[in-house]
Amino acid sequence: MNPYNYCQSRPNPNSLESYNIAINERPDNANNSIGSRKKRSIGEHTKFWSLGKTLKILIYTFNEHSFEIVKQGASKWLPYVNLKFDFIEMDEEDVFASDEFLGDIRVDFQPQFKSGGSSALGTDSLTGHPHTPSMTLGTEFSSPNFESTVIHEFGHALGLNHAHQHPDANIPWDREKAYYHYATVAGMSKSQVDAQVFPAERVPNQTYAPYDRYSVMHYQVFNELTTGNWQQPLNKSISAGDIAFMRQIYP
Repeated sequence: MNPYNYCQSRPNPNSLESYNIAINERPDNANNSIGSRKKRSIGEHTKFWSLGKTLKILIYTFNEHSFEIVKQGASKWLPYVNLKFDFIEMDEEDVFASDEFLGDIRVDFQPQFKSGGSSALGTDSLTGHPHTPSMTLGTEFSSPNFESTVIHEFGHALGLNHAHQHPDANIPWDREKAYYHYATVAGMSKSQVDAQVFPAERVPNQTYAPYDRYSVMHYQVFNELTTGNWQQPLNKSISAGDIAFMRQIYP
């Protein structure tokens, strides 16, 4: 099993910067509802993009396949969101020649990630230095799982968190086996497994949609990592629950 197939979403350590940028982007990120409708699933309330916005997606040049593969995967979300995507390809040296954010979402490639990846959550992509990629993808473009990885990472970039961490998931994890597994195949520390795999704490001032085990934002769960007869295959496409949630967030 590839040691870098698992996604790790990127939390922003500067919570004030994250909040201010999110509120500047979309004032209702400060609220727990859009109008009278609840909008919380496992997504981040405060990091959604402005309705109707055209997001500039900067893709660092890697090879002749990389741009179209990312464009194709990211575009799977477009039928379900009130957003547009403007894809731009640019050489790294040209990116570093500018001191401006050339892309709302900036995608780089790292061969060591293989067919895995990582991404900032929603408007956190606008934090930090403009040269810093907000999303990193592997380079095994021929992998049958690569497109689902791109879809998953762009789910994060639109503000979604991991579905398997929903407080109501009730996955019967065997924690010691899970720690060993993710350390072995993904190089994760115990603290990273706690942050990326196990259920997140329910936050009182947030609302939640039903847990969706078929979400493209859900990790594959192997039966041997649980204490009961529980497993979940890799979800490679956007689920009905994902669609409903995205239409609620970006009507």
